Amino acid sequence: MKVLVSFQPNKKGSDFEGVRLRKTIKGALEMVGVEHTTSIVDKYDIVHLISPEDENKLNDAKENGIPVVVSALYCEDDPLASYLEHKSKDGVRTTELTSKALRFLNKADLVLVPSEKGRSFLVNSGVTTDISISLPGVNMARFDFSREDEKTIFHRYFREDPERKLVVGLGEYDSNMEGINALINAAKLLPEVAFYYIGRETIPGIYNTLKIKKVISSAPKNIKFINIIPDDIYRSALLNADVFVLPGYKTAGVVSIMDAMAAKCQIIARKQAVYPDLLEDGKTAYLGEFSETLTSLIKDYLTGKLKPTIDEAYTFASKCNLQTIGEQLRWFYLEQINIKKVSK
Repeated sequence: MKVLVSFQPNKKGSDFEGVRLRKTIKGALEMVGVEHTTSIVDKYDIVHLISPEDENKLNDAKENGIPVVVSALYCEDDPLASYLEHKSKDGVRTTELTSKALRFLNKADLVLVPSEKGRSFLVNSGVTTDISISLPGVNMARFDFSREDEKTIFHRYFREDPERKLVVGLGEYDSNMEGINALINAAKLLPEVAFYYIGRETIPGIYNTLKIKKVISSAPKNIKFINIIPDDIYRSALLNADVFVLPGYKTAGVVSIMDAMAAKCQIIARKQAVYPDLLEDGKTAYLGEFSETLTSLIKDYLTGKLKPTIDEAYTFASKCNLQTIGEQLRWFYLEQINIKKVSK
């Protein structure tokens, strides 16, 4: 059995969660001895896709009678691997599956999602393809705490004081910047702590618009706003971060959450941004519905008023190691290949 694992970002700087998920899938397959390729000119028995942008590859596979497995809702912080669109009208926020994503998923043979809530959302959105639950998995070896050279990459790159506590926030830059006040206000309360907000651009060039520059210029000096950074620097940031924050309202990337767990960051997230059956408040993370709550949680944790949930989260991530995920994927693939054989 050979698997085509495909996700090819076509924009500079966009190789974020989608690329990490592809690497994790490949690593998991190697752990269980399943051959894989990323080249569409190779011969393969099954296709595993990550992005709705790969609909042409799905169509080619279906035309040739090759089963297709799709991972959905894992990489919502990556614009090239996102399935959702978020709308706000009269103060009411809604999350919907894009029409392109719905069409894409309904052509697949099997859809994988990270949680039961994710499955319910897709079914309610009109997805009729079979859906199974499988966490994205984590390459725990990527987060080697004994490698001091890995940890110092972040400090050297940003010329940051390694003695300062570090908070890393993940989100996006858009016209509203909803939720960012939670991080900014925490930075005001904790001037001795370094805050870094890593955001993706919802529209190319929006980072340099007057509105975003106004937000940045009015923020305290101990918070820095940066774009998506290379993987080695991002991984180093997680290895140094005391707190990992998801301050926005939009659905966060599960891949990034799992990485934060593996890096032993204390996760503090807006309740609306995470699947309720993925993070457990007070056990693997601290969740808050309002910006004021998130600000207080960050302050209380860094001042020692809240106990860490790091160990529980790390244990959870450890159970989603490459070996375990590889065995799951192999089973899913073989099932789909056998279904194809029987239907011929």
